Amino acid sequence: MPEPVLVGIDLGTSAVKACSWSAATYRTARRFVGTDSHGDQDPELLWRAVVECLREVLSGLERAGVRGVGLSGHGPSLVAVGASGRPLSSVVTWMDRRPWAGSTGPSFEATAGWLRGRVPEAACLLQPKDYVALRLTGALCVDTSTASCGAGEASVSRIEPKQVEPWEAVGGVTRRAAHVTGLPEGAPVAAGGIDAFVEALGAGVIEPGIACDSTGTSTCISALGSQADPWAVQHVAPGLRLRVEPVTYSGGSLAWALSVLAPEAGGIDADWTGLLEDAVFRTRPGAGGVVFIPHMTGARSEWQGPGAAGAFVGLRPGHSRWQMLRAVLEGTAFSMKECIQRRGLEVREFRAVGSGARHDVWLQMKADVLGAPVVRMAIREGALAGAAILAGMAAGVFESAREGVDAMVRAESWFEPSPQAAGSYLAAYQGFCEAERALGALSSGRAGGPGDGSEPERHSGEAAAWA
Repeated sequence: MPEPVLVGIDLGTSAVKACSWSAATYRTARRFVGTDSHGDQDPELLWRAVVECLREVLSGLERAGVRGVGLSGHGPSLVAVGASGRPLSSVVTWMDRRPWAGSTGPSFEATAGWLRGRVPEAACLLQPKDYVALRLTGALCVDTSTASCGAGEASVSRIEPKQVEPWEAVGGVTRRAAHVTGLPEGAPVAAGGIDAFVEALGAGVIEPGIACDSTGTSTCISALGSQADPWAVQHVAPGLRLRVEPVTYSGGSLAWALSVLAPEAGGIDADWTGLLEDAVFRTRPGAGGVVFIPHMTGARSEWQGPGAAGAFVGLRPGHSRWQMLRAVLEGTAFSMKECIQRRGLEVREFRAVGSGARHDVWLQMKADVLGAPVVRMAIREGALAGAAILAGMAAGVFESAREGVDAMVRAESWFEPSPQAAGSYLAAYQGFCEAERALGALSSGRAGGPGDGSEPERHSGEAAAWA
């Protein structure tokens, strides 16, 4: 009998990824997906990217060895579907500020209300990963972890999706989906969860004192919370609660800054190592007084507010692009520290996943600013690792989340904080907090941003290659 293979799928705001994992092999595939001017995605292009990724990671493998599939996806994001399951709108992502203009920030409730008003014929509103689950299995579902964040009620229009535990199967792969994707017919598909929650599992956040630093387009800091913690939500691992703190548009800000200040860096898939090392090694902590506020697409914490904006503060004629780039790196680390301090999180170790974990200088900076070790994980695609663990639980390959973590989660390298560097960052951190407060007061009247009331892109779904 072939060795068990587990498949993970992660739907990001910039790319779709998939993996196939066994005790002997690990393969990944990625396809970039575009967004419109509001940051929304075409659901059909999203599905095509999933199909292409699955075909790539399954190529050459025995179908009989594939035991299960797990899902992860960005949120709060929703797509309207009709009674037949066909998409009626674009995927309205958390980056689209139109639904939450004037509110406290993106939420499933705000997006759902906005979509219902514009697509009244919608039978159901689904998260992107639940839309993919529908394409794979034909089942309408929402996982209980995401439902605890408001997605359960937000999803209901005329049809109520079934609530399923993240580690349980929503159904098996249909014959048509098997033909399109290369997955075996009947393979169980785990409900999965929001990417930040699944990434936390993929980084081994199943015990106190460990936090996941997931940095891609944005950053999420995830750590266990108590059952009585009002800020905690249901984890994707059984019996646990999770605290998730967002730093909006962290990696996105870095990509933007490089495109403007160092166009030779290339696109999002390029190797930025040399440029980031130059930015750090040519400058000193504090970036010569330059402060960067990373909230370029607004913020998701109540002390920052939806009207928060990105900014460089303290610029002088003598400042260099290297100091500005360093300020961008520092701004994310400072924002992480602020979230941790305001929430009173006690963290002894940060585990880094996502595309931001590629950069040694950034991880060392975070360790120095946060005052705790930062560990780069061997599988940096934390959402894929977590989705594969959930697939294993749904398929009976793993009897528990602990067994899955022990099998899949490994450290690659450690970054210990430097007491000397940590001291150098204290004044810069205070300057960051002061600049953020001042900028927040300035931009408080601009909460709407691009919230122009325009319509989401509508989809008839008639041309979809429905699976």
